[in-house]
Amino acid sequence: MKITFIKPNIGRLGHSLYIDEGRMEPLQLGVLAGMTPDEFDVVLYDDRMEEIPFDEQTDLVAITVETYTARRAYEIGAEYKKRGVPVVMGGMHATLLPEEVSEHTDTLYVGDGEFEWQTLLSDFKNGKLKKLYKTTSGTPQPGTFTRRDIYKGKGYLPITLLQFGRGCRFSCNFCAIATYFDKTQYVRKIDEMLEEIDRQDRDFLFFVDDNINSNHELAKEFYRELISMKVKWVSQTSIDITND
Repeated sequence: MKITFIKPNIGRLGHSLYIDEGRMEPLQLGVLAGMTPDEFDVVLYDDRMEEIPFDEQTDLVAITVETYTARRAYEIGAEYKKRGVPVVMGGMHATLLPEEVSEHTDTLYVGDGEFEWQTLLSDFKNGKLKKLYKTTSGTPQPGTFTRRDIYKGKGYLPITLLQFGRGCRFSCNFCAIATYFDKTQYVRKIDEMLEEIDRQDRDFLFFVDDNINSNHELAKEFYRELISMKVKWVSQTSIDITND
C-alpha cells in the first residue's frame, strides 16, 4: 500500500505559486514517515517547490495543516477526494481548530503523531479507518528517527532539521504553543538525539524547538554532549536564557 505525504504551500493561483525562499525540509512529515511500517510505500510531495501529481496512484494521502497553509491544504484534499483517495489531515491547525478542518478531510488526526499514527495505519489496512483519531502530547519520537530519504532531490536548503523537545513552560496568552502543549516542554532522550545527529551527514543543524532552553539544566546537559560532535547549530529560545 502507498501513502502520499503532502506539505502544502501558502497558496497557488493556477500554476503560479508563492515562492518560499526558506525551503527547509518538512520535519513533521519525515517524522511520520519514520514511524510508518516498512510494508507501506511512502512518497513526499512538497507543494512549495513541485507540482503535485494528483493522478498518480496512491492509497492514502496525509496532509500537514498549518494556519497559513490551511486554505491550500483544503484545495489539495479536495482534489484527492474527487479521485476517491481517502485524505487524512493533522498538524497544529487541525488540533487547535478541529471543527473547521474536519469539514475538509475524511479523517482528522488531533494531537501528536507519535501515539496514534500506527493505529490509524493498521485501521486503514484493515478497512476500518475512523473519522477521528485523538491523542495528547508527550515525548517526541520515542525510539524512532526521522526518515530523510524522502527529502532527497527536492532542492531543500542544506541544513538538517531536528527537534530536542516540543512545547514551553511559559503560558504567554498570545502563543498557540502554550495552548497546544499546556505550558509543558516534552524532551527527547539525549542518547536518541545524539544518535539521530550521528545518522545524518551535515554539520549545520536547526533544532526547531519552540523554546529549546525551557528547561535550562536539561538543555545544558544536551549542549555538553554536543561539544564533541563539532556541529554548528541554531534554534529558538526565550530571553530568560540571558540570566544564565
